[in-house]
Amino acid sequence: MEAQWMRLALLAGAVLSLGAAPSVGADYRSPNFVVTAPTADFAKQVAMTAEQWRVKLAVDWLGKELPRWASPCPIRVKVGQIGAGGATSFSFDRGEVFGWRMNVQGTAERILDSVIPHEVSHTIFATHFRRPLPRWADEGAATLAEHESEQRRQDMTLKQVWSTSRRIPLSNLLSMTEYPSDMQDVMTLYAEGYSLADFLVQLGGSAGKERYLKFLADAHRNGWDTALRENYRLPGISALESKWGSWVVAGSPEMNTDTMVASNTRPSSSRNAAADSDVTIRSQSPDEEMEVRGRNSQETMEPSRGRLLAARGSSEVLPTPAAATERSRSRGRESRPSPLDSFLSHTEIRTAASYASSAQSDEQMARTR
Repeated sequence: MEAQWMRLALLAGAVLSLGAAPSVGADYRSPNFVVTAPTADFAKQVAMTAEQWRVKLAVDWLGKELPRWASPCPIRVKVGQIGAGGATSFSFDRGEVFGWRMNVQGTAERILDSVIPHEVSHTIFATHFRRPLPRWADEGAATLAEHESEQRRQDMTLKQVWSTSRRIPLSNLLSMTEYPSDMQDVMTLYAEGYSLADFLVQLGGSAGKERYLKFLADAHRNGWDTALRENYRLPGISALESKWGSWVVAGSPEMNTDTMVASNTRPSSSRNAAADSDVTIRSQSPDEEMEVRGRNSQETMEPSRGRLLAARGSSEVLPTPAAATERSRSRGRESRPSPLDSFLSHTEIRTAASYASSAQSDEQMARTR
């Protein structure tokens, strides 16, 4: 039975108007993408960036490039001083994935360095697994490809909730296939998912990404405890929660991963001290976050790991890489927030798009969905 899935991604804390028609301008076709953007130059830039990330992410995660898609994925682009985000839809049917469609929006910089790599990551995972993943696993892994400013927002959220009742216990996090109804819990899901994915990829050593994918496949077949024993030499979920928690409290330092996987022991205190000395700790305003080390979109093809930040002398809550989109279970005008890349049915896609931009006609939504 065919299933239609919708991914909603918002990286700058603003509502993504999924129903709004992207800016119409020029088209550019590459082997796997057909981009419609306000200008021909930017359409080409988006297409080439998507192709580059498609190659890089496939090699990083799968060890090889993906074959060319039978039909290119349309990407519609809306550029402006608006919340950065994206939506990717596709279909699963009898083990096949097809019907790719992608909408992206935001500033040119955020589209290129965060939205495109995040969305393309989901196409890599969908192609590999040919089924939906647990929310934390899909989102966490996709966030590894984002710009470090977006990753730091996730780290700040994690720091704020870690010792509070808002933290999602690991046993609950692992089993979540839907998003929480409360937006703060959604933000926590993303922050924990990113941190856990980062931790597991590092824990897996030089083959960390390959091991991560195998872990997810094994867990789907045999359960989390068995998958943890076979892939990370951890006896079960409680052991993972303890080990991951210690790493988070230490500031999420880079690990001597090959040694850790081989011995299943924590690094020595001297190793922790050395790792902690490498952690970047800053206090930044939201505007400063967007100017990370003066990097521009041309310099961010290599994903970098986020770090927990110490907010010195400030209690400001930085925006997180998620925002509210509208989704209604009752089909009424009352709606609840939905997170980055949520799975929605085809009917819910149309409802969410309608509520997100009531000015758009049903015909326009049909074209963009």
